[in-house]
Amino acid sequence: MKRFVHAGALPLLVAAMTGVSSCGSDGSTPPQNPPTVTRTVTEPPAPAEPTPSAPEPTQPAPVSPRPTPPPKAADASSVVLQYFAAINAQDYRRAWNLGGKNLSGSYTAFADGFATTARDVVHILRAEGGTVSIRLEATQTDGSLRIFEGTYTVNGGTIVGADIREVTPPEQHPDGVGPPYEDCDEVRAAGAAPLLAGQPGYAEHLDRDRDGVACEPPP
Repeated sequence: MKRFVHAGALPLLVAAMTGVSSCGSDGSTPPQNPPTVTRTVTEPPAPAEPTPSAPEPTQPAPVSPRPTPPPKAADASSVVLQYFAAINAQDYRRAWNLGGKNLSGSYTAFADGFATTARDVVHILRAEGGTVSIRLEATQTDGSLRIFEGTYTVNGGTIVGADIREVTPPEQHPDGVGPPYEDCDEVRAAGAAPLLAGQPGYAEHLDRDRDGVACEPPP
């Protein structure tokens, strides 16, 4: 089939064809718009918030053992006085527990050692820490007097050692019955009041009413 071109459309067709051929007449490629590149930047994920954990248990600081304080002189003297008070009361079990167990091989031997002792009068001469210096006047059941001097060592409320020796008795009163007390205050301080006639320490100047009882308690 033959196609017929309208005469009025021919110039338009020629112009269109001419324009196409002129675009590449110099052999160059018409500029093209550069392709648009889209870059997707992925943000790193935000760090997760740390989950609060339970606090570590606090270990208590080690406590150093406190050294045992040295005994006070007053406490040591008190133990010695209690020891002899128990002996005078013939409470030998208490005296044993207060330190006799550290001074004798057995309780029986300890208690038997006081069989001939009527009364002990102890004088504290000096106390330094746990060491107590004493003078002991031990009246015997036959009326004689034995004098001892030395030291007791006290630790933890107990007598743990002793260094006691017998000494020559002091000069007696003219009546020959005991240590020379100046007055009743000295007798009471020694724990010897009242004094009966014939007992060590009794003297007429201490017995005002001459009834045979010196330094008796006030009425």
